Amino acid sequence: MDIYQEFIMDHAKNPRNSGRIKGEIKIAAANQLCGDKADIYIKIKKNKLADIKYEIDGCILSKAALSIFSEHIKTKSMKTILKIKNKDIFKLIGAEPGPSRQKCVLFAAEAIRSLALNRQKAKISK
Repeated sequence: MDIYQEFIMDHAKNPRNSGRIKGEIKIAAANQLCGDKADIYIKIKKNKLADIKYEIDGCILSKAALSIFSEHIKTKSMKTILKIKNKDIFKLIGAEPGPSRQKCVLFAAEAIRSLALNRQKAKISK
């Protein structure tokens, strides 16, 4: 087994930040292509991600990607999260998956970035 597979399997079997935060922001994310679903719970303080937890039902790659991404963005500002590109997420997981698997890696991150964008727009409009 190569390092990429070991890294992905470790995060899939031992997910970081798995669980629930009560009374905070909840995002429902779904990958319509293969049926992955996640409920993502976020706590924001001073426009920074203070905590993140999630419950996911999905493939190994989607579970590992959300675990890895959640570790990466914890304590980052909403502005910084918005700057994270898809290619950055592929680097985090250690490889760029084929076109049919990219949505497995990105669907939860896209939902989190959407929340960050909405918060930035709300801040600007005030």
